[in-house]
Order: sequence, then C-alpha cells, then structure tokens
Amino acid sequence: MQIFLFVLFLLAWPDHHPQTASEIDGYWTGAIEVYDQELNIQITFSFTDGILDGVIDIPQQDAYNLPVEVLEVEEEIITFQFETGTGPAVFRGRWDADNNTIEGEFEQVGEKFPFKLTKQRPSGPTGSQLFEEEIIVPTQAGQISGNLLLQENPAPLVIMLSGAGSQDRDENVAGFRLFGTLSAELFESGFSSFRFDDRGIGQSQGEEDATLQELAKDLVDIMDYLKSNHEDQITGLVLIGHNQGGLVASLAAKESDVSGLIFMASPFLRGDEIIKEQIRLISERRDISEEVMQVNLDFQNRIFEVVRTGSDWDEVEQDLAQRLRAQIDQLPDQQREALGDMDGFIQSQINRQLSTAKSRWFKSLIELEPADVISELKEIQMLAVFGEKDTQVPAASNIEVCNQISSDPELDLDVVVIDHANHLFQQANTGMPSEYGMLGREFTDDFINAVLNFLNKF
Repeated sequence: MQIFLFVLFLLAWPDHHPQTASEIDGYWTGAIEVYDQELNIQITFSFTDGILDGVIDIPQQDAYNLPVEVLEVEEEIITFQFETGTGPAVFRGRWDADNNTIEGEFEQVGEKFPFKLTKQRPSGPTGSQLFEEEIIVPTQAGQISGNLLLQENPAPLVIMLSGAGSQDRDENVAGFRLFGTLSAELFESGFSSFRFDDRGIGQSQGEEDATLQELAKDLVDIMDYLKSNHEDQITGLVLIGHNQGGLVASLAAKESDVSGLIFMASPFLRGDEIIKEQIRLISERRDISEEVMQVNLDFQNRIFEVVRTGSDWDEVEQDLAQRLRAQIDQLPDQQREALGDMDGFIQSQINRQLSTAKSRWFKSLIELEPADVISELKEIQMLAVFGEKDTQVPAASNIEVCNQISSDPELDLDVVVIDHANHLFQQANTGMPSEYGMLGREFTDDFINAVLNFLNKF
C-alpha cells in the first residue's frame, strides 16, 4: 500500500563547525556505486542560523526532497543521513575543500557502498554580481530579511512569494534557484525586485507554522515598508506568487495598493481539491491501480474531515499504524530487524506523515476558496501562468476555474499555458517532481516572455 501524504519534518540538529558548514552549503551532485552500477543522487545543503541540514533527491528511485539530517561536521569530516522505510541511510564522508568534493561510504541495512559528491555552481547570477542590497523589514510577526535589487531609474518593483514549505529567498528547489534566477532575468529587462526568506528561515524571524492569512499580513507590512522607504524608485508594485504564494498575494492585494498580480502555477481550486487532483494524476503516472488510488483518496478525505472539525486523531493514527505494520511485515527479516524498536519506528513514521496535516497552515490551505478571493480583485491586472505538464497544480482543472471567474467583465485576468513546462516552468518530459533535479536549471523562454509581456504594461 502506498502512503500518499509526503511531508517534510523538522528536528533539532546538533551544532556544527561554522566555517566548514558554511562552505558545504550549496547544491551537490554525484552517485552511490551499488554493485557496479551508479545510483545518482542530488543533495542541497543549507546552513542558516548555525544549523546545517538539507534535502536529497534520488531520481532513479522516484524519491524527491527527502529531509537530510547532518550528524557531524568537523574540519574534513561530514556525516549525514536520511530516513527510509527500512531505517536510516547514512553517509560518512571526507570533504576536499580544494576540489569541492565529498567522498566516502554509504551504509543502509548493514550493506556499504562507496559514494562521491561534487559541489555545483549555483544557477543564475549571484547577489554580489547584481549589487543587491540585503535589507531587514520589520513586520508584526518579526523581522523579514531579503534581497532588494533596484534599477538606477524609477521602475516597477516585483515582490516574489514562494510556494508551500519553508523556503529561502531564492526558492531553491532541487538546485534550481527559481527566484534568484527570475530576479536576474527581471533586472536585465529593466525591473526591480524583492525576494525574501520565509518566516523562521535564514535571517527571517517568526513562527513557521503560519496561516495563509498571517503570511498575507506579513506581505502587507513588507509592501508598506518598501513604499515608504523607496517611494521615489518605485513606479508600481507587482506581486508574483509561486504555488501558495499566489494565494498569499491575492489575500494581501485586498488590503494594499497593488498594480499587478502574477499567479505562477498557483491553485484556483481549494487546497483539499488540489491534493486529491495530485493523488489522481500522480497515481496515473506511476501506474498505481484504481483500487489503491481510491483507498488513498478515502483516507485523505478522513484527514480533511478531522482537520476541519477539530476532532480526535486517534482513529486516523491507528489506521495508519495498521497500514505501516502490514507493509513492514512484508519486508525480509534482515530489514525488519534493522528497524529496531518496531512500535517506536511506527510512531515516528506516523508523526512524520501527519505533522503537516496537524498544522495551522494546512487548515487554512484546505479552507481558503481562492476563486472567491480573486473574484474581489476588480482593480488589479492579473495573469495566471500554468505549466502544461504540471503535476502539482494541474493546469486543466485550474484553468476551468479561471475561465469561470474571468467571465466577469470587471475582472482583468489573463491565462497563459506554457507548453511542455512543469511546476517550476522548466522544459519537462513527465512533469513529475522526481524529474526536477535532472532538468536544466532555467526557465523556458515562453515563461519568461509571458512574464515580461505582462510587466511591460506597467
């Protein structure tokens, strides 16, 4: 049985050697040599507030964005791991600063294999190359830190809002720095921009588990600050929100003076409907049977009901525990033994699977009606851009809602679909998240042209 609710989790990491950790920060690619075959891996390490952690992608196993726990960083030694269904997978390596490599031994379920990683240069120009200014913006929730890139002459200012999950100012997904790259593209075309770390990430403060409405209040504070402090250099404000960032932008646009709004693969359907769409589409792409897909949908609906009503989680947790135990019972003896305390392992998996569903953020996501909010934005020019192959915010169903609300003659909403593009607006083959790290770290020309054509109105 496939468990469908994939969520990231946060732990308290140990302290690390700061100089070494900061230099390891970045995007690494390489492989594990498994029985004379290479298993490709991609790891993004992030060092913020004295903590080094990361995420790993294993495209050949269709594994994406798995949390990495860094256990040790000291001089040339680094040890890190990620959790699997059969216990932790551990990397023990030696860092070569001169060659920007990490080499060592990978261990899982008692078996050991060599691995090697090489650090890659980030995509797009860096802030120093563009003479960006890092600024601190006071908000009611705490300070927000970001990069301000202003044109020499007055110009429209584009504020970027990241997608779901805790994101840094560049919105780094599988090594593709979406907002870092986009800000450079916009600057070259004559537009100013501001991008920032989400609450509790990087140099930003505040509680990470925030509702969409609370994030919108942060954005209003940011807009007020930028208009007050850079009034002479800003000819208008345009918001561009990726995925949930479009929801946050639309909520804030009701409360503040905004010239334009770009929905970048943002949902026009309610959050629970989007999640069910994802389950259907990804099940189809993975050849998961109709029966299994329906069981997963039914279980997901039970989760939605508990979240909405605030009722007890006991039954859901017991059901999930039974599913996990049934899966584990099918494993070979050696793998089951590697899990150690079975009850403890199952409970830790339940906590991981349900942690996002129990958050305040998740409740706000499945209760917000995007179409109702956007229908009220009568005085704002808007553009919705979708990727044809997007499996996270599927184009067809969301465009249907766009067409329904844009039939209102008072609403200025255009829709563009980018052929062969995924959720990150890369040129894609399947559109699946597992493919992101294997594609070029650049936007399709059609996406950039659509954004610039819209911005040239201001």
